[in-house]
Amino acid sequence: MTTTTSTPVTTAPFTRTVSLMTVIGLLVVGQMYLVLPLFSAMAKDWHTTATAVTWTTTAFGFAYAASFLVTGPLSDRYGRRRVVVTGLTVLAVATAVAALAQSLPVGIVCRIAQGIGAAGFSPAALAYLSERIPPKQRSVALTCLVTAMVAATVTGQLVAQALLPTGSWRWVFLINAVIVAVLALSLRVVMLPDILSTTRRSLSSVFASMGRLVSRPVLLLIYLGAVPVLGSFVAVYTALQLHGPASLVGKPEALLELRASALPAMVAIPFLAGALAKVRPTLRAALALIVGAVAVFGLAFAGHSSLLTIGVLMFIFVGAIAVVSPGLTELVGSLSGANRGTGVALYTFALIGGASLGPQLVAALGSDGFTVILITTCAVELLGAALLLGADRLRPTA
Repeated sequence: MTTTTSTPVTTAPFTRTVSLMTVIGLLVVGQMYLVLPLFSAMAKDWHTTATAVTWTTTAFGFAYAASFLVTGPLSDRYGRRRVVVTGLTVLAVATAVAALAQSLPVGIVCRIAQGIGAAGFSPAALAYLSERIPPKQRSVALTCLVTAMVAATVTGQLVAQALLPTGSWRWVFLINAVIVAVLALSLRVVMLPDILSTTRRSLSSVFASMGRLVSRPVLLLIYLGAVPVLGSFVAVYTALQLHGPASLVGKPEALLELRASALPAMVAIPFLAGALAKVRPTLRAALALIVGAVAVFGLAFAGHSSLLTIGVLMFIFVGAIAVVSPGLTELVGSLSGANRGTGVALYTFALIGGASLGPQLVAALGSDGFTVILITTCAVELLGAALLLGADRLRPTA
């Protein structure tokens, strides 16, 4: 009589895994931008100003970015599926509680909890795809998820704006809470069980790996080069909204249409993943930032141009931004070895940290006008490209 031992499945089913994670990526990151169309309604309900309610976005963003530095290492220690499902569960509960908030301070606390829960998804999910999807399909998988997370800056607002007429802003949160809970259960079924080493590392050693990763020149240059990516993205849209042409300033519907018109550029990127993968990730990202910088430079002098011209330049800019991260995410994961979750978390932290700095750049240069803001943004993108070109030179020896 012979006995057989089952070997754990290590390769995830491509279609259902990537499809589900792409939808969740849209929804999770969209929670940060969900409140933008709801500011006035929330302010009226809480007897405060719309300006004060903007802190609900800031609170989510800071908690979201900072928590990457915890959830990434935790996924290395306790497993990707456990961290992802736990994070989504926290997000669902916090979103439901936020719908019941009766004051701005309570709402801000709920938004912080939402950010912490949302942070359980991104680094662990990206690391999971890097590990469990076959190499030939990995670039497409990562491109779909990263593109979805970038597109969420627009889709989050579109969803909220579409749901708001159905009732109070509270219903927007409650509906999102239910959807997140259902998707968390679905992902619990679709994701493969975690395979943990029999010699499990201590939690302190997992967190200590952060210092070792950051001390590697190639990774440090990639992390620094990632800061301008979403930083320039948010800065450009903020500048258009606050200091742009008269056809956009003070007209949220027109700006939302401009954002929506750039979505096809994001949707196209996954279909180009195979061709893009032929170019080294660091070189590809640097070239994309250069293309984006050229588009921003054109926008700097497009103040009196038609919305069509602005739309075309924004289409190029958004497409360039969407090209940057998929390849870098995969490269960072491979260079991080056993600390893949931690390495990806540091990269994602750099992206979101840059996004948080984008509005501050606009605020600091606001008095200098639209053209100066965008020329400075262009310079920042070129600096990011230079850093990534430096990483590209080090990559063969990494």
